[in-house]
Amino acid sequence: MKLISIVLVLLLLGTQLWAENPILEVYSAPGGIKKSQNFSVDVSQNGTSKSSFVYYSSPLDNDADNAKAIQSQVIRGINSNPVLRDFYFGGKEKRMDTQQSCSYTCFSFSGEVQVKVTGKESINSFKILPSSAGIEGKIEGNTLFFSLENPQKLGIVLNNDYLNPLFLFADAPEQGVPDKNAIGTLIIKEGDNCDDLTEKVKKASVVWFEPGVHHIGVAFQIYENQTIYLEGGSYLLGTIHGYMAPNVTIRGRGILAGDAISRKAVLALKRETGFSKRIVERMRYHAINMLSTQNDSSWNAFANYPGSGCDNLTIEGITIASPRQFFIRATGVPMTIYNVKMVGSWPYNTDGFSGIGQANTTVFDCFFHCNDDAIYVTPNNCHVHHCNFWQGNNGCVFQFAWGSAPKTQGGGFIHDCNILHVGHVEEANNRMVFGSRKKGPGDIENIHFKNINIEGPVWSLIRLETNGGGDLGSFRNITFENINVTGPVLHKSTVISSKGKSNDEASTSWIENITLKNIKINNQNITSDDFIIGDFQVKNILFK
Repeated sequence: MKLISIVLVLLLLGTQLWAENPILEVYSAPGGIKKSQNFSVDVSQNGTSKSSFVYYSSPLDNDADNAKAIQSQVIRGINSNPVLRDFYFGGKEKRMDTQQSCSYTCFSFSGEVQVKVTGKESINSFKILPSSAGIEGKIEGNTLFFSLENPQKLGIVLNNDYLNPLFLFADAPEQGVPDKNAIGTLIIKEGDNCDDLTEKVKKASVVWFEPGVHHIGVAFQIYENQTIYLEGGSYLLGTIHGYMAPNVTIRGRGILAGDAISRKAVLALKRETGFSKRIVERMRYHAINMLSTQNDSSWNAFANYPGSGCDNLTIEGITIASPRQFFIRATGVPMTIYNVKMVGSWPYNTDGFSGIGQANTTVFDCFFHCNDDAIYVTPNNCHVHHCNFWQGNNGCVFQFAWGSAPKTQGGGFIHDCNILHVGHVEEANNRMVFGSRKKGPGDIENIHFKNINIEGPVWSLIRLETNGGGDLGSFRNITFENINVTGPVLHKSTVISSKGKSNDEASTSWIENITLKNIKINNQNITSDDFIIGDFQVKNILFK
């Protein structure tokens, strides 16, 4: 909490200074990195215009056969559902190879800037999301114009093409940049062979990546008490790996990308002989992987060992693109993740941030574009606020649990977030906004969601479920407050305890004291008619 207070004070003081001295900074384009053909972006201030490089990510960028299956799955789901077909395609059916992509750009500014977004075709309609930002624009031919006075993380949709959005990240100017000339700073230039720098990295207090493309490889090792700085315009190809490395900061305005990593290589690890080997090797493919000794043998072992790994972890300002596994998976107490942009999520298992079982985790002012669970909300005293989400077809936005964590977890407060789009197009056990696939022991309790805006369509809003029987954890004292959905909701929410257990099987699981206060779908308060509520060990489901 002390760190967050300091950050907020610095931002407030910086805002006052920047208002008096306007700044606009765009970042150099890394050579050889794919540029979007769908959008270009220019930003101007006080009569000076600058071009902001627009990156491009598509499911077809890697492992085309698997990617085509994921791509056709989305189109097939839309085509087969009249509500979705009307929303995405104006009631028509589209080909299985219909383009899906995201484009994204990053710049920093203070004062006021004018933004010019140019598309491929004449613009008939546009959306600047979240709608709650209240940003107005005007169209001239194939160009959209709008102004910004404050930092924003936006999704821009032209001509209702939700399958090919532009993500525009307009940051405040950087604060707390390390001293590049300080003793202990290792400067890595474009073209340096990172394999030759292992010993120098180990000894450095600051590892500074200059603008350009850096082939860091899988599991670029970092160490305790280090700052890893990605200068704006840097583009790191690979993943970052810390092992029992406390007091690490990863920050900057650069990009960490998985473009050069084969998804097939990741999937092949699932077939490796030896469970422990599979687990450890797969974790190396998370974009940022900060783990403890317990993870040598188990995917979720650190759920039982909070505070025994990479304590005092901070990740700030960077963009993480096109991962082949999770964006961030970490163990440590405390952890602070802020102003991180996560984009280009296409395969399954590209979850956003997972700190399962940890404590005092804070995530704020981040952007999540995920094709699996965006964020796990069960670390003790988890605080998530002022984040924007663009969810893919797979995974839920706010995940309580997937599997078993035998210790009681809770105390989370998740508030003031916007869900710009939910891309679920077919049924599966994780197609909801708020959800759980809880198995095994360990209770989840005292979690509060408040002030969440969701722009539809929504496949299912809430699925609060425990699964199986026997020694099975419970949900208690969960509050949903001021949740607003704009758009159709296709399926009822559920509250079900011990789902799937046999009739003669006992269960210790209860779902109780669940409060649903001021939840609206298209300005209508929800009622019990919008839910399927189980009759086994469920009580005190309150609609207010």
